[in-house]
This record gives sequence, C-alpha cells and structure tokens, in this order.
Amino acid sequence: MKKNCTSIDFFREASPYIQQHRGKTFVLALSGEVIKHPQFNVILQDIAILSTLGVKVILVHGSRPQVDEELKALDHDILIQNDLRITDDVTLKISTSIIGTIRLHIENMLTNILNTPPIINEGVGVLSGNLITAKPLGIIDGTDYQHTGEVRKINTQLINTLLDQHNIVMLSPLGFSPTGQTFNLRYEQIASFTAKALQADKLIFLHAEDFSLPQHTRLLNLAELIHENDTQQRLFTDIDDALSAGVQRIHLINADMEGGLLMELYTRDGIGAMFSADQYEEIHSARIDNVSGILELIRPHEEKGILVKRSREQLELEINNFAVIERDHTIIGCAACYRIPDTDIGEIACLAIHPDYRGNDRGGKLLDYLSGQAKARGIEQLLVLTTQTTDWFRERGFKEATVNSLPESRKAVYNFQRNSNILIRDNP
Repeated sequence: MKKNCTSIDFFREASPYIQQHRGKTFVLALSGEVIKHPQFNVILQDIAILSTLGVKVILVHGSRPQVDEELKALDHDILIQNDLRITDDVTLKISTSIIGTIRLHIENMLTNILNTPPIINEGVGVLSGNLITAKPLGIIDGTDYQHTGEVRKINTQLINTLLDQHNIVMLSPLGFSPTGQTFNLRYEQIASFTAKALQADKLIFLHAEDFSLPQHTRLLNLAELIHENDTQQRLFTDIDDALSAGVQRIHLINADMEGGLLMELYTRDGIGAMFSADQYEEIHSARIDNVSGILELIRPHEEKGILVKRSREQLELEINNFAVIERDHTIIGCAACYRIPDTDIGEIACLAIHPDYRGNDRGGKLLDYLSGQAKARGIEQLLVLTTQTTDWFRERGFKEATVNSLPESRKAVYNFQRNSNILIRDNP
C-alpha cells in the first residue's frame, strides 16, 4: 500500500510538469562515464519515457574514458593540456572508431527500448548524422591542439525537422570542417552550443561525479562557482554561456541516483543541481493569476479553523494586499497586510507556508517583505490576530495587547467567539 501511495503521490506531483514539458526541447548530455554506468540501460529507458511524454530530445554523448582506455591499451600517450585533449593522428583515429561504436550502441539500445513493452512507440526514431560543422581549436598559449576542435555551427533547420517528426536526435563528439577535416570535440561544448542555437527549454548534464553544489544557482552567482571549481571551469563556463544566451534552465544530475532524470524534471524540488537565469524561488507582490494557488495553499488552514475563510471573489478584490512566495510557478507561501482605515496601522493576516517548506524561516522572510512594503505605504505599526502562532510572532518582536488597544474600526468587528490573541509591534 505504501508503494502504491508513493506512486500516486509522484504521479499527482508530476501531472503539471507532464503538461508543461510537452512539446519543449531538452538537450541531454551524457558523459562517457555515464555510458559505462551499470544502470545505463535504465537511464536510456528514462530518456525514452521523456520522448513518449512529448519532449523533444537531443542526446549528446561523451567518450573520454573509453578513448583513454584504448590509448592505454595501445601504450599511446594521453595528451591533456588545460583540461583539453591534444588530438594527434593516432588519437583521432582511435576517437573516431570509439565514438562510432558508442553511437551505434546507444542507437541500438534506444531503438530496442522504444519497441519493447510497456513503452512501444513506433513513431519515435533515433537519428544522427553530419549535423555539426567544426573548426580547429588551433594553437593556444603555444600548445598546438592539432585535431581538437570546437563547434562552428549546427544544422538547426534539419535538427528541428527531425524533432518535429518525433525523432530523438543524437549528436556525437565529432565535427567536420567544410574542407572535410575531422575534429574531436568536447561533448559539453556541443550540448551548450546546441541548446543556445535551438533556444532549448532545458540543458541537462548527466554525470558520474559528486559536485557538491547548491540545489539552485542563479546566473548572477555562477562566476563565483567558476572561480572556485578549477577542475570543472570549462563545464561551468559552458553553463554560463548557455544561460547568458537565453537557455532558461540547466540541470546537473548524478547518474547514481536511480530515476534521477525523471525526479529532477517531474517533481517540484528535484534531486539535482539547477542553474537558472531567473529566480527559481522568490517573494513578490501577489497578482491576480496567483489567486488559485493562494486558495489551494490556505484551504487546509481554513478547514482547521486556523485561518478565516475567504472566497475567491473576496481574495480577488483584496489581492493587492497579498504577497506570496513562488517556487517554480507554485505558491508555497502567502500573507497579507491590510491597512486599518484612518490609521497608520497595518494588520498582518492569512500568513501560511506549505508544510513541505517550513524550513529556512520562509515565514519570517515573508513577514519582512510585507513590513517593508507597509513602511513604503506609511504604515508605522503592525497588528496581528492569531489563535495558533502567538509564540512565533513574539519571537519577531510583537507584544501582546488587549481588545481595548485596537482602533475603533477594528474593535467593532473583533470576533469574541474566535477569541484571537492580539499582538502589536512598531514597524521600524
């Protein structure tokens, strides 16, 4: 029964994301280490599920550990400078062979998954081709990188056509110049470049490392992360470039987390690290389109008698008094400040935080936000009537008062049956 409830809860939470992601373009980048992962077949199954749910998938794969293993077996030097492979003639020959093998391996596995119950989706194919034009990296700080290159352009028109025909498009870390030269490419740069060129909705890196990153990083804070991570500077620079170019969300997901891809994309909080150009969770003045979210949040508190009941019509009329905490388009906190007529007193009301998000003093931050807004409106004192949270408000500077201390207009409508505690503080 517990497993069934968990599955039902996940499906309920996933439902809005299934609708939200349908028709969107996601670039998924798989490191060579992920391809060697013992659960790689399960990861490909999850990628196939994305496609059957209507996501347009571009798959970019790496090959570094596989190429390194072959070079070691041949007793050939592995040439790395500034975290970039120097691709000599032997390394290029090996890389071309290994990359071709990996590409065929992934194509075969995905094709089999897409044609095996319970997924079976005959309309989805896995296609690749000469979609990347590359140029040489050249000589940098005196080092000739030989056949190592970087992306010059991708064939966006053909890729979009293939995606519109419900195909999964696969890009390998090889590119070709207009004159027929072959270049070894970083799969991370291919993924970032592709996401930028297609204005993808998401860029997702599946990796086999523990980066110990915060759950959410904004573009403004990424420069610090680049500075602090010497071994992953190029990856975080690619992320920075993609965000700056308009990609809205970038995710890093550890392949060791079973089902991590689906959990990250189809639950509100995910389990990976996310980078965004905008604020993923923010406090702001409520808008009319927040009414439904506020009603859903406060309904359980109203049913328990903790909050006074409000109708949709009343809330719509009073929405300008509200502030909300919005997390990934979901209202997880709300509160209101009503000015008492003919006074400089504001009444705090309808303060509620979703049970899953009652850490990090979100209620206190929401109160501070309302306090600042009230100060700008000339409100010098804050008043609150509460039946359940007296101690919480005391901890934030409120002092108990009596009914007689209320302004006359508020005293006239005080509900003696509810018998709320009255607390007041100055609004500095």
